[in-house]
Amino acid sequence: LPRAEAVFDDYQTKKKSGPCFEGTRVALLREMAEWVTGLDESRMYVLSGLAGIGKSTVAYTVASRAANLNLLGACFFFSRDESERKNAKKFFTTIAYQLCLYNKTFAEAIGNALQTDDGFAAITKGPQEQLQALIVDPLQSVVQSRARPILVVVDALDECDEEDALSVLTGLKQLVQALPSFKVILTTRPQPRLDRFFGSQDGHKVFHLQDIEDKVVDDDIRLYLTHRLSLEEVQERLPTSQWCASDKEVDALVRAAGRLFIIASTIVRIILDNAASNPAAQMQGLLGSFAHDRMPFKDLNEFYTVILRNVVPADCDVKIVNRYQSIVGAVIFLQHPLPITTLAHLIDTDVEEIRAVLVNLRSVILLGDDDIPRIYHKSFPDYITDSKLCQDIKLRIDPTIRHIQITIRCFQIMNKHLKRNILGLGDPARFMSNEDGLKADGITDEQIQEKIPQQLQYACAYWVNHLEVANMEDEALMNGLNRFAHEHMLYWLEVLSLIGKLDSAHCDISVILKLQKSTSSALRQLLSDALRFISKFYEIIKRSALHTYYSALPFTPTNSLLYHRYIKEAEHNICSIQGGPEKWDAFVANLRHERSVQVIKFSLDSTLFLSCFKGDEEYNMQGKLKIWDAATGTPISTILGHTFAIERLALSSESSRVAAGLSDGTVWLWDGNAELIDRFDDFQQWSRLKFSPTGTRLAYSSANGIVKLRDGISGRFIADLRCGSIHEFEFSGDGSRLASVSPYDSLTLWNSESGGLIASLRGTGVVCRCMAISANGALLATAYSKEVTLWSENRIDASGPPSKGNATAVTALTLSRDCSRLACGFMDGTVELWETSPTKRRIDQLTLRSKLKAIFFRIFHQSRYKKSVGTLGFDPDGRLFASGSYDGTIKLWNGANGVSRGTLTVPSSVTAVALS
Repeated sequence: LPRAEAVFDDYQTKKKSGPCFEGTRVALLREMAEWVTGLDESRMYVLSGLAGIGKSTVAYTVASRAANLNLLGACFFFSRDESERKNAKKFFTTIAYQLCLYNKTFAEAIGNALQTDDGFAAITKGPQEQLQALIVDPLQSVVQSRARPILVVVDALDECDEEDALSVLTGLKQLVQALPSFKVILTTRPQPRLDRFFGSQDGHKVFHLQDIEDKVVDDDIRLYLTHRLSLEEVQERLPTSQWCASDKEVDALVRAAGRLFIIASTIVRIILDNAASNPAAQMQGLLGSFAHDRMPFKDLNEFYTVILRNVVPADCDVKIVNRYQSIVGAVIFLQHPLPITTLAHLIDTDVEEIRAVLVNLRSVILLGDDDIPRIYHKSFPDYITDSKLCQDIKLRIDPTIRHIQITIRCFQIMNKHLKRNILGLGDPARFMSNEDGLKADGITDEQIQEKIPQQLQYACAYWVNHLEVANMEDEALMNGLNRFAHEHMLYWLEVLSLIGKLDSAHCDISVILKLQKSTSSALRQLLSDALRFISKFYEIIKRSALHTYYSALPFTPTNSLLYHRYIKEAEHNICSIQGGPEKWDAFVANLRHERSVQVIKFSLDSTLFLSCFKGDEEYNMQGKLKIWDAATGTPISTILGHTFAIERLALSSESSRVAAGLSDGTVWLWDGNAELIDRFDDFQQWSRLKFSPTGTRLAYSSANGIVKLRDGISGRFIADLRCGSIHEFEFSGDGSRLASVSPYDSLTLWNSESGGLIASLRGTGVVCRCMAISANGALLATAYSKEVTLWSENRIDASGPPSKGNATAVTALTLSRDCSRLACGFMDGTVELWETSPTKRRIDQLTLRSKLKAIFFRIFHQSRYKKSVGTLGFDPDGRLFASGSYDGTIKLWNGANGVSRGTLTVPSSVTAVALS
């Protein structure tokens, strides 16, 4: 089982945390112990608290005591400094591994599950599948008769990637529901999305650590400081010292610490610093610094300012400031921790200079036996990179400047060391995979590390992460990017394939293209070619790095800039290719869904798409959803297991959530990794299901004319919107409003954040055929038979373009994003485009109350369809709009003057159009 070093007493965890000092947190620890062994119905205990207040020491203590009582089944201490401990990739496999060590029967059950195809395959799947296949299914029958609780401790969930954190929470909730013998203790900083999740779920107990009385906290900190600064403890660290803290000094330190244990423990490290070896002087220095600031410290920021002023004095030389900012900035902004020797290459600084800086920062940056600097507490980088919190420009680390520095060094390293066939492998015709090639030529791990050293691996894997935050107008950075793209880009793909990180290549190039301001440069063309190259040849390059030159490059279109820049790299091949393509074609990949595909949906950002087999209840065939990378065609995740047919699908912005409405009247909500977040009842069959454009809201039609409004991230219920027995609804472009219309009944505008009613017009008695809502939700356009009406948000008042004397019914409407254009489609195949203009003059009274003042100028009138117009849509900037008809025709029009821009035909009726 893959596992991370995340147990409470693992080496890295113990370096950053430890148990509560004896005699502190007594009441809280007693309460938690009673909860673990008691009959409380809640199965999850959430300990929430501010940074530095001592959550991890409480978690460590609980885990240690539970282990001594043989109650600790597993634990996981998250850390954003460790790549394996800052996401959920190995969370449940680590929990499963620890459960095997905890109980022999559990080990046998999980071992048997691993011998099955589903169990073994789950190792590389998402958290939800890992939980189900490796823990819930194997242990379901084993733990039924168990009387003693099995405790799982999870610390610092806020240090887990945000999306993964919700997957972990959802999984833990399912764990305690499926296996009632399990209990979970979880610690986290307060975070809005996590708080919303806790607020919408039952079955857990939340304790806020900052709610403990001040006197109790002060007494705990005083007890800790009195012990740690006693003569015995001081001599343990400094054998020749005869110093110990006086009661008066301890009282001063307690006042300085306020309620934060992190300040108290940092004070101890400063006073007992081995390098200084003078605790009396260190104490006087601290007290002297404290005297110039308010005590107690309002928060950690004031305390960190005092520490850093002793490291970077106000009158120090600019070279010292630059060295400090360069080294500390790199430690903070690296995507994962690196040894000092590698860090030295990455920032082009001598190893001893790095040590000289870090030795004076040991109270906030740890340097362990592995020589890897790590931030002691994450509140430190939060402080030092924020201009509002850290106002001293000498102390503050500017993220943009430091990311520019690291990006430039990444380019220098890659441009110097990348080359064709960097490992010196033999003819790739002998093998078709990297593994076979390494084995055939006897390349060892040591040789790989020698030829692709850590600094080069880091530069290849993470240069785009730094460039995203850097300034693209920096001349040195752009020079490095240009040289990289024109001379070393294919060598980069080779290395990514060899180190198993090719998956990021397409996304990396896409990011650079989005940041590029020039639309006609050779660099942009080369990067665009690289996108197509990766998409086209992804599978072959991933399998065998050298086939970048032997199989991919020879079949690259001969008119592409990438081909001209790099074709020399294919000249050493055994055979040459004649008659290859001149231009890129549209084909990317041939994919297998394994069942008939009935629905395809792209995400709004076009990075992912869904394929769906809805399922067949009659033949007991389960529905199946697959999520794909739209750039390379590689499968990302699969959603299985629905015996009821999938009737509606929705994909949120940025592809973070998938929702499906099933024929059994339920709605299922998953994250982008196919992890189930929640399921809800009351879905009305074949009705509407939609995410807001921002992805923060999910709405679907229910019975009795109700639209259910939920949080699009957590699934939390927000409101029931009473929209009428038969209704349609739409979100505004910014997601702030939801408009609903019900024939013969009502027109209603809702606040989608709160679900509150903004305005409503009921009992019109007129059939509403269609509607459109502006991007900001301020205007609504509705079509009642032959009349088009524009409604204001502030008061349901209206006016509209003049109706045609012999008009047929309106069948489609759309408003441009800036509300300057209104397009109308009619049953007779006519399309009209109107311009609106604010004025005090009213043209025509088309409704009961016509007080929204606007003039409508008809820009064009076209009747080119054989059948009625079914749909209309503007592009985001209003320059184009499209109309679709039931005759299978899509027409593109100029959004300013209505001039035709082209016609597309499809083999069936057009019911929806969308423009990017």
